[in-house]
Amino acid sequence: MLYGADSFFVIGAAVLYRTDAVILGSVAFLLFSRVYLPQIRYISLVADFFPLFLILGIAISGILMRYFFKTHVVAVKQLAMGLVSLSPVIPEGIGSIFYVHLFLICVLLMYFPFSKLMHMGGVFLSPTRNMANNSRMVRYINPWNYPVHVHTYEEYENDFREKMKKAGLPVEKE
Repeated sequence: MLYGADSFFVIGAAVLYRTDAVILGSVAFLLFSRVYLPQIRYISLVADFFPLFLILGIAISGILMRYFFKTHVVAVKQLAMGLVSLSPVIPEGIGSIFYVHLFLICVLLMYFPFSKLMHMGGVFLSPTRNMANNSRMVRYINPWNYPVHVHTYEEYENDFREKMKKAGLPVEKE
């Protein structure tokens, strides 16, 4: 059912997945908006383009593997099982495009914790999602805040009045 829905278009013998077109279109739109819209171009940094190019490279190499350069799936499974069991084996039949794809995925996974992409996880930890929405009915007092002695201006002037007069600063009480 899902396979048939995703592979609606048929080109020759290969099936074109809509998800391939969607991911390429989305990344192209994000790149286009970063380059051509002046408001977004103004706030864009090199660090904003790097993950987009990584995702674009991953998508293109995956599409190339799917449609043009066939990869031996059993050999890929053998490689993956060898890596998981800590006894890596490099089988025959895996094309270089697979290693490019795997390298780009590994670079993205290494870059992810140190990038702006990590802010995505904060959506699920934000107080607006996790706290009750009753701030007007119940006053929230932070339980770990201890009372702090506040040094008022009157106390400050009492402590430093002579020094303030010597510096030529105006004082309220003589």
